[in-house]
Amino acid sequence: MNNFVKNILLLIIVLALSYYTAEYFGTWYDKFSPQYDNTLGVSKALLISLAGFPFAYIFFTILLFKLFSFGNRNKWIGWLLVPPLLFFGSGDIQHIYLPIVLGLIALGLSKLISTITTKSKQIN
Repeated sequence: MNNFVKNILLLIIVLALSYYTAEYFGTWYDKFSPQYDNTLGVSKALLISLAGFPFAYIFFTILLFKLFSFGNRNKWIGWLLVPPLLFFGSGDIQHIYLPIVLGLIALGLSKLISTITTKSKQIN
């Protein structure tokens, strides 16, 4: 299987994880900027999940592609982060620091995990 197909499968995993954890990320974002008013006619849980999906997508894209991607990792991460960054840049410019901080946390966590796995391989 070539690298392109492997990275597409990794993207599908990122999308699935983002979907299932969007409510948790949305709850954290709701503490900074409350999302619920009754004008849209949808439930609060749906709005929180919709608000949390881009955050979860950014977090898991950086984390999983830094750990498991094939080929040019930074190119894949850059192209895959364009849609959520355009989404945040066009709408909520006041809170643009939140996805940036979340991306830096994911980057640091991926570096920590790769360092731990590298050191454990050297010990064995």
